[in-house]
Amino acid sequence: MLVYNIGISAVQANQAALQTISNNIANANTPGYHRQQVTLAETSPILQNNLQFGTGVTVASIQRVVNSAADSALTLNLSQSNSTQAKLDVVRSIEGLFTPASGSLTDTVNQFFDNVDALSARPEDGTLRREVISAAQNLAQQISSLNSGLDQLQQQQAARIDETVGRINQIASQIAALNKQIRVQQAAGFEPNTLLDQRDQLVQDLGKLVDISPGSFTSDDGTLVAAGGWLVVTEQPQQLSVARGADGTLQIQIGQRGPVIPVGGQLAGLLAGHNELIPNVRESLQSWTSALVSGVNAIQATGLGLSGPATAVSGFNSISDPHVPLSQAGTLLPIQAGSLFLSVTNTATGERQTHEITIDPSQDSLQDVIARIDALGNVNASLTSSGQVRISGESGYVIDFAGRPDSVLDMSGVTGNAVPAVTGMFSGNQNANWTVTAESAGQIGVTSNLNLRVTDSVTGDVVAVLNVGQGYPANQPIEIAGGLSLTLAAGTLNAGDAFQIQAVTDSDTSGFLTAMGMGGLFQTGDFRSIAVNNALVGDPGRLAAGRTGLSGDATQLNRITQFRHAAILSSGTETIESHLASLTSNTGSAVNSFQTQLDQLQSQYDQIRDQQDSVSGVDPNEELMAMLQYQRAFQANAKFLSTINDALDDLLGILR
Repeated sequence: MLVYNIGISAVQANQAALQTISNNIANANTPGYHRQQVTLAETSPILQNNLQFGTGVTVASIQRVVNSAADSALTLNLSQSNSTQAKLDVVRSIEGLFTPASGSLTDTVNQFFDNVDALSARPEDGTLRREVISAAQNLAQQISSLNSGLDQLQQQQAARIDETVGRINQIASQIAALNKQIRVQQAAGFEPNTLLDQRDQLVQDLGKLVDISPGSFTSDDGTLVAAGGWLVVTEQPQQLSVARGADGTLQIQIGQRGPVIPVGGQLAGLLAGHNELIPNVRESLQSWTSALVSGVNAIQATGLGLSGPATAVSGFNSISDPHVPLSQAGTLLPIQAGSLFLSVTNTATGERQTHEITIDPSQDSLQDVIARIDALGNVNASLTSSGQVRISGESGYVIDFAGRPDSVLDMSGVTGNAVPAVTGMFSGNQNANWTVTAESAGQIGVTSNLNLRVTDSVTGDVVAVLNVGQGYPANQPIEIAGGLSLTLAAGTLNAGDAFQIQAVTDSDTSGFLTAMGMGGLFQTGDFRSIAVNNALVGDPGRLAAGRTGLSGDATQLNRITQFRHAAILSSGTETIESHLASLTSNTGSAVNSFQTQLDQLQSQYDQIRDQQDSVSGVDPNEELMAMLQYQRAFQANAKFLSTINDALDDLLGILR
């Protein structure tokens, strides 16, 4: 009954095709489903009387239609998209922290400098002083809040990294389990299409989290290689873990091996956010804060408040070992070779003497500097129990770092009886030491052509020639240069009489005061959080307006205004405010850049998805056309079987 077998095989084959089409249509919207198609093959023929007769049809296979190139490209696209999205999320959060608005860092910086400008017009005004201190507190709070926000954002990134690694491990375990089931079914001669679809979907899900090697899509044994080649999944999955490096970065490991360096997927983006994007912004913020704090503190520490010099000044910062050279001591701000000028004033007589303390950080330790200061007359210097520097005047003496000239000059080089004195404050570009020499002998205010030649003690250049002879009114200031003037009382000078004048415009060229946190407006141990000096909060009158201590002196306030407009950042191209604007705009540029990348990747995704769907996707119209074809073939073979059956019935009826 070969003819029956042929018909039955045709019915069964077309029924299988219809079932496959039905399954395709049912899963048209199932994620990860690949269209399946039936491959029909004729069965082996038989020979009768030297003739070859066909025996029907059989289902050779039911296979998935796979576009490996499109699958690989799509997974790569998803890896890149999710990595970019993770970075975009981070920079958007950072942008939110820095966006200029009322109460933002930009706003508080502007308000602080504006209040300083207002105070410079009326430096004795107590209300304006309190407003400057309040603005400084708002600025300090905003800086601390920004750093706290960055810390919180980084902690959120760390939590997401832990969560992502856990999800990667879970998916890898599921893929390994499917690999085993697929191998078993294939060994038994089955086509595990459903399992393969499930595996491919998991691979795509994994690709969103971490990069997948393109070779994984053509692997015969289902081996999956991911995470930059570190993660290999067969039937036994490897497990990733998160470790924290000595530098605070998060690292991915496999067992004790690593660090694993993913090059795509959400994990790569999260790691970039935690280890690079946030730290880079924090570093920029702290560099900016360092410039602001060091600049303002250097001005504040070298000025005078309304009450004049202080009885003692204590530092805020300490170092671990005061016996090593300062260059190796790890100070918050660097100390450079230079000088520190310390003035000591007798409160009873008003006599002031300014001392120069030279500092070489490559040779001098903190203890060396303290010993050098302590050796000065009427001054005590020591380290507190907490390791901070404390400098104080002895009983009846006060100190300051304004660099004011001595009230009484050293007269050891003068044989005449005329007494010189220096008034004013030096405002030159750099510190200088001048030698004043009488060119001839004579009487102050009487002798013709009685000149004093002022020369630079180092270069020998002539600074000024002063006529103190006939026509000069004794005890009247005569300007030398840079705001310093000389007065001479009535008396005589002899040819060659000489004395020194220390012209100080920067009384701490070493940066010692700012490094040790002495007398500044702001206090900080790491630039992550700062506060306003409690002494100034308690007494705004101690805010340094000038350097002379005279009423109306706003020298230091004007210096802060000059500092505001000085290009000190970005290799001398940006001011404090413009650099902050650049930091904010750079964050906005990063947002735009990542968004552009994401948009491009989305466009690529749409194109790749169309390519994948054109091969592996289910088109209901095409399936319906195929269904009609197989349905008609099924009907025809059913009719054939019915016809054969009727013919046989008639034949059997005749034979009866």
